[in-house]
Amino acid sequence: MNLEEKLVRSEVAFEGKYLRVEVQTVQLPDGKLAKREIVIPPDAVAILPVDSEGGVHLVRQYRAALRQTILEIPAGIMEPGEDPEGTARRECEEESGVIPGKMERLCSFHHSVGFSTGRIVIYLATELTSSPLVHSEEGEFLERVVMPMDDLRRRVFSGEIVDSKTLVAVLWYYQRKQA
Repeated sequence: MNLEEKLVRSEVAFEGKYLRVEVQTVQLPDGKLAKREIVIPPDAVAILPVDSEGGVHLVRQYRAALRQTILEIPAGIMEPGEDPEGTARRECEEESGVIPGKMERLCSFHHSVGFSTGRIVIYLATELTSSPLVHSEEGEFLERVVMPMDDLRRRVFSGEIVDSKTLVAVLWYYQRKQA
């Protein structure tokens, strides 16, 4: 059975600093027309920084969409022309205050496939050294938190961690350890 939808036209409904929203008219497999609202953000990276003692370097940050402060792994948007690993190294230093000696790509995933093209590449950062750089982007306020990986895992499975990139990173980390 053919499940594909054919794009008939697309109109930009909104264009902001970081994302664009398109209203797309598509032809369904049965020939009828339907509307799709598609959010197009830039690609992003996320980093799971784990130090030699098994501590995970996280950030606590207020997220306006959720109207709450959450605990999550460091992450950031890829700048035009920037490669994912370069973005991950930069964001790791800026947000967690550590410089990774070793980076390993864990996975890549689309975070909201029902309405968004957004993709996140997740890296494991190890062999960490402290950075003299203390930096946050303008308008970005965060608290650095270090906790044992087992505590983070417990928080993932208790439902305390609600951020998708953090959930995915922790699951990939433990899968990798078992391999």
